[in-house]
Amino acid sequence: MSELILDLDEVDENDPILDWEGVFGNVHPVEIEIGSGKGRFLIESAQRHPKVNYVGVEWARKYLRIAHERSLKRELRNIRLVRAEAREFLEFFVPSESTRAFHVYFPDPWPKKRHHKRRLFNPRFLKEVERTLIPGGWLWLATDFRGYFDAISELLAGSDCLHETCAEWKGTKTNYEEKYLAQGRKIFRRTLKKA
Repeated sequence: MSELILDLDEVDENDPILDWEGVFGNVHPVEIEIGSGKGRFLIESAQRHPKVNYVGVEWARKYLRIAHERSLKRELRNIRLVRAEAREFLEFFVPSESTRAFHVYFPDPWPKKRHHKRRLFNPRFLKEVERTLIPGGWLWLATDFRGYFDAISELLAGSDCLHETCAEWKGTKTNYEEKYLAQGRKIFRRTLKKA
C-alpha cells in the first residue's frame, strides 16, 4: 500500500483519531477536500503550496486510483488520500480543531426529494466541520445546483461559529467546475470562516 493512501483499517480501533504530524511527518497545516474525485484541485493545490498538507476524501475507488497515480507521478508528499464516507471520516478519525480548511466542491445534490437524506450537508456533517476546524479555519463551498445551495445556506445560517466572509476564491477549478462553466451554468459559492 502506498504511503499516500491512508488505510483506515490499519488505524487503532481503540484510538482511531489521526495524528496529522505522524501521518505527514511534519506540522504543516492540514486542509481536507471532501469528494476529491480524480484529484485535480488537490494536486494543483499541493504543487502550489508545498508547506500545506492536503487530504482527499473520495468514495469511488476508480477516482481514488486516478488521483493516487497522478500524485505519485508528480512525487507529491503533502497529499494523503482516503477512501471513506466523509461524515464518518470526520467523526471518527479527524482530531478536534486540527484542520485549517475544508474544500467541498460540487457535492452530489441528490435532487430527488426521497434522496435528500443522502446529501452530504446535514446537521451532523456541519457539527463535525465546526468541531474539526481550527479557530480562523475556512469552509470553501461551490455547487451548480441552486436548490442544494439554498438548503446548505439555510443549514449554515444556524451555525454559531461559522460566519460568511468576502474572501474571493482564487484557487484551482475542479473538473466539474470547468465542465459546468463551459455549459454556461451558474456556480454558487459560499466562503465561511470559523470564529
